[in-house]
Amino acid sequence: MAEPTPTSTGPSLPQSQGEHAQAEPIPPLPPSGGQLPAASPAVDAGAEGEAPPPFRPRRSHRRFILLAVLVIVFDQITKVILRETLELGDREWLAEFFAFSHIANDGGAFGVFGGQNTVLAVSAVVAIGVVAIYYFFPPMNHWLVRSGLALILGGAIGNLLDRIYQGHVTDFIDFIHFPAFNVADAAINVGVAAIVIALLFGDLLKRNPRSPRSP
Repeated sequence: MAEPTPTSTGPSLPQSQGEHAQAEPIPPLPPSGGQLPAASPAVDAGAEGEAPPPFRPRRSHRRFILLAVLVIVFDQITKVILRETLELGDREWLAEFFAFSHIANDGGAFGVFGGQNTVLAVSAVVAIGVVAIYYFFPPMNHWLVRSGLALILGGAIGNLLDRIYQGHVTDFIDFIHFPAFNVADAAINVGVAAIVIALLFGDLLKRNPRSPRSP
């Protein structure tokens, strides 16, 4: 008679790892229309810190050229009308303190550096180049600076045309007790004043009173 097989009542031993080993489930792929994970803050910060492009928009170029051309055209038209209306040296009083005078100025603005037409012509060419450089690399990006440079450029070209074709600059705006000048001289002085104002008060002019102040 066969003996009964003893039954173990103790704790069961762990099964071998290879008998019931299962592969890890593969996570599902994102749907085709899903969004990619957001970029890290470091990448975003680097993109925001990029330098602005060095050149101005095309609209600013057009406005700059248009203002300079308007100064040149107005300056030359007024000089042509004066030369056809008044003889050299004549003066027509419009008020007790103001007159139109036909003056041939072979010096600089307001009659300074008389007899230096060639030197002043070369200086005007250099000034035009400096204005062009300052337009693309201004001391500050402000509309007053760009407008001032356009006025200076137009005035410099207007007087340069006189020196080339007339051998002198035609001055005709004559206030009593003040040197005679022309439209080009006035544009140059207004342009310089505009640049000085922008450099001194540019931050105040840029400030928008409606925008909330940062804490």
